[in-house]
Amino acid sequence: MRRLLALMTVFCSLGVFLVAPAFADYPDKNINGYISWGAGGGTDNASRALTPLVEKIIGGKIILQNKPGAAGALATTLVANMPADGYSILYNAEGPALYKVLGLGKYDYNDFDTLCLMVFGVDVICVNPNTPYQTLQDLIEAAKENEGKIKMASTGTGGIPFVIASMLRAMKDVEFNLVGFDGDGSGMAALLGGHVEAMPISMMGAGTVDLIKTGKLRALAVINDERVEQLPDVPAITEIYPEFSKYLPIGHFYGAFVKKGTPQPIVDELKAAYMKAVKDPAFVEFIKRLNGIQLALSGEEADKFLKKNQSNVTWLLEEAGVTKVSPAELGIPKP
Repeated sequence: MRRLLALMTVFCSLGVFLVAPAFADYPDKNINGYISWGAGGGTDNASRALTPLVEKIIGGKIILQNKPGAAGALATTLVANMPADGYSILYNAEGPALYKVLGLGKYDYNDFDTLCLMVFGVDVICVNPNTPYQTLQDLIEAAKENEGKIKMASTGTGGIPFVIASMLRAMKDVEFNLVGFDGDGSGMAALLGGHVEAMPISMMGAGTVDLIKTGKLRALAVINDERVEQLPDVPAITEIYPEFSKYLPIGHFYGAFVKKGTPQPIVDELKAAYMKAVKDPAFVEFIKRLNGIQLALSGEEADKFLKKNQSNVTWLLEEAGVTKVSPAELGIPKP
């Protein structure tokens, strides 16, 4: 009996040593990072700036690839259906909070562990300077007079431009002709080329603020409850329409996530790496250059942020009459 117990002890010990290196050696191959939006937008810019810093910390390579489509739902669904082993990282923005209410997909951030919420970006409603619209009121009145005819660039159902257009619809009973693009970058190119007349754009998009300051874009309002220091002459939307304050904050945010069920030691290692990287002076300077606001959230703080955002935006869309499933049916509390 003693010999049997001794043998069992030895085998159990061997088992520990055999299993432990599987986590201790992570990563032992390349990691795939899936960016849910197209090149040149805020998600793409932030992900590509942060990832090299993470690679240095974990001592491994993260292969980034853009997988845009369905307001980020394509990449989200892709990662949700991959093994929960830490070798597939999702880079996404605010979209997943809306997938279920808009019928875009069956996954949201409740199906993922948040490694890090990196940064928040304020949006600004811009028009092509060749249009006659000098103020947001001008644009709203013109859209009312030409219902469904004024073209507004959108990143698809569920993207922030869609959300802001829905906000205007709910509060001002105005309808735009939303033209879909795979991200801020291609939407902005269409706006600059005069193919669309307006677009809500993240201030973290490539060159947004410089394009406004040089007159290549005309900014009508920032989607914020106060003016921002980068664009002090552009009014906050609440200065024009105070009733919009109940929907704020609304804006772009960017984060990195892994599928729930990923072994906790790997999740912990990745969280620590991403949180260290997001505070690296090089990334902090990047955020400053791109006019973003550092979040650096993970764990319970990230969960609280995501739930508040989901509550605000899903109920806004419910009021605008564009949801396919009521947030109440999904147990999302009303703000």
